[in-house]
Parts: sequence; structure tokens; C-alpha cells
Amino acid sequence: MRVDALIADAAQRQQLVAVRMLGKAGRAVGAIDSDAYAPALASRWCTTGTVVPDFAQDQDAYVDAVLQVCTEHRPRSLILAHDGSVAAFRKRRADIERVVGLALAPEDALAVAVDKARTLAFAQAAGLHVPAGDRVNRPDQADAAIDDVGLPLVVKPTRSWAQAAGSGRSLRAVVVGTHAEAVAVISAVLKEGVDVLLQEWLPGDREALSLFYARGRVWARFAQRADRTYPPLGGSFVVRESIPLPPDITPAAERLVAELGFEGYSEVEFRRDARGRPALMEINTRLTASIEVAVRAGVPFPSLLHSWASGETLEVVSGYRAGLRLRWLAGDLAWLGTVLRQPAGPDVPKRGSALAAFVADCARPMRYDCLDRADLRPTLGATIGIARRARAELAAWLNAHTWRGAASDEGGASAARGTANNA
Repeated sequence: MRVDALIADAAQRQQLVAVRMLGKAGRAVGAIDSDAYAPALASRWCTTGTVVPDFAQDQDAYVDAVLQVCTEHRPRSLILAHDGSVAAFRKRRADIERVVGLALAPEDALAVAVDKARTLAFAQAAGLHVPAGDRVNRPDQADAAIDDVGLPLVVKPTRSWAQAAGSGRSLRAVVVGTHAEAVAVISAVLKEGVDVLLQEWLPGDREALSLFYARGRVWARFAQRADRTYPPLGGSFVVRESIPLPPDITPAAERLVAELGFEGYSEVEFRRDARGRPALMEINTRLTASIEVAVRAGVPFPSLLHSWASGETLEVVSGYRAGLRLRWLAGDLAWLGTVLRQPAGPDVPKRGSALAAFVADCARPMRYDCLDRADLRPTLGATIGIARRARAELAAWLNAHTWRGAASDEGGASAARGTANNA
């Protein structure tokens, strides 16, 4: 069966939003993922779902499988939502673009955006404010850089995805409060073959401006503020609210995207300092996890991506609903668990304050990510997948501890035999 759009990374919650939006608009939608229980595969709007190899384990096998799906179903667009799939497709972009319209920015712009150090340098040249900081690419540079930036500070990998020896994984920014913590995190990132940015920690609001830029103009814009993120620093927006376009970041973000030539969807993240001045954090290069609040507020970013990648006519989105709050409940629970396990510090509130905020939002009228009464199978599929993974992790833990116990018993018996022989 032919499909109009192929949605990669179906385990990501923004891709469930994309499947539903395109399906409800009358598009035939296919989805792919390495997880058979990925929520978007179970959606009633998913015409065909395919399980493919994991790009984290074998990029070429993954791309080959996607090429086969494109040959069979002839989609007009391919929409991505994960740094790992972006990295895999960039390696073989020409192969993919021969068979499908890839909803991804041009390579020159993408090369700058995926490297946070290059992004900040480009932004500074364009007149944007960025956090103070240093770059570290060798362990022996760490001590001086930490002293220069000062504590607490943010340890930020220059790339969000590391792929070495066939195995890939996501890398996230971490806020640290001690010199020893900073050295440990820096060393761990450098071992992944990725340089590190050390940045001053900023205590203010986290705001993101989503833009759709193509064919020399901005077609849609949307702003949101995060009340909580998971992980607490630099993670996905968990509880967030649509806000009017901030006048001090919107023109700057639009200028940055235009000068970079970053076509398609982008999310430009800012954080404010203690005086309220915004500083650029990064540019997200693929459909982002917090996109559902934009869609519910009236900005159809997934549809724009499909139309752009397919070569169709684009229509300007003139506005959206401000004041809409959305909550990712699973992420909020994970945030609460993290906060309760850690002492209070930068981006980690006191336990009592965290519990009060969590409970208050449970009583507050709010919409929830992924919840659609007309499409409940994705929730069931995700629950089954979580249960299966938890069972597998428990089995692995039990096997490891059973083996250690057996090894310890054997070691004790061997020691006893040695003692007896020596006697």
C-alpha cells in the first residue's frame, strides 16, 4: 500500500502527534521504529507500521531497511524525530533523497546546528547573546576551564549523539556543583569522542521558539515556556505553556535561522539570566518532543513538514492560542522521582516544593500529552512495552546478581580448599 508520509522514530511522542495530525487530514501514514511497541505504530491513523533495525547498533542496516520500506510504500516525505536517526540519514543522505523527500534542513545549515559550539559561534557573530563559557577537548584542560567559568556550571556535550564502534547513545547537558563532579562528567563525555562546553548556569525561565522557515520566509512561529523539564537541566519540556511571541527573542531567532539557511522545522531554545536577559542555548534540528502543545494551540508543524518535503504549496499560519498548558505525565513522574532522590541545587527544587508543585498541577485543569480518547491503542502499546522492558531489566539484574553470588560462593569454597591444602 502506498503512503503519503513515512514517520520515523515512532517511539517518540512527537511522532504520535505527527501520525494523528496527518492521518486526520486524510493522509495515508506509515511509521517505523526498532521497538515493536512504539506508540505511533499502534495508532488507528497508522496505515502501515514496520519494525526496522536499531540505528544505535547498526546505522547502515537501519538505512537499508528504511530504503526498502520507501521502495515498497513510496512515501513522499520522511519525517524524523531523533538525533540518532538524523545522524544515520546524514551519512547516506543522497541514497535517501533519491527515493523520498527528506524533511531535514540542508546539510550546510545542519552541520552548524548539530554542533553546539559552532551554533553559539554563529549566533554570536549574528549579534545574539550566549552564555559565558569555555570549550574543552582534552582532559588536561578541564581544571583551568572549570576555574575560569566558576561553579555551579553546565557541562554540555557539543553534540547530542555519539556513535562509536557501531554503538550510539544520546548525550545530555549536566549541571554540576563541585570541581570533582565537573571533572568526572567532562572525562565521561570526552571518552565518547565528543568535545565539551563548560557554561555558566543561568537561573531564569526556559523559553523555546519553534519556527518553520522555507523558501526564503517564515511560515509559522510558536513560543512556549517550560515550568519543568526532564532531566531537570536541558531535558524535554514536561509541563509547559504556550506564550505570546517574546519580543526580545523572536526577531533574533528568526534572523539566526534565516542567516543560517536552516530550512524546515527548528526549535530555538533560550534561557534567561538573573536579570531576565535571554541567552541562546541551542537549535534543535528535528521535530521536538514538546510539539504537541504547538499543535493543540493551532500551529500544524507536522503538516508543514510534510508539505515542504513533498514539494507542495505552503500556507502561512498567522497565530495561535496562548495560555494553553500541557503536561507529559510520565516525564513529570520521572522528574519528581529525580528531584526526590537528589539534594536541592541548581534546577533541583527542595523536595517539599517539588511535591507541592506536582500535586497542584494534578488538581489544575490541564491537557496531557498523547491522550486521545479516539485513539487509545498507543497508550496500551506503550504500557505493554514499558512492562516488557522492565521485566527484561529485572531478569538481567537477577541473572547478574545470581552469577555474582555463585562466583562469590565458588571463590569462598576455593579459598577454603586452599587453606586446607596449605594446612
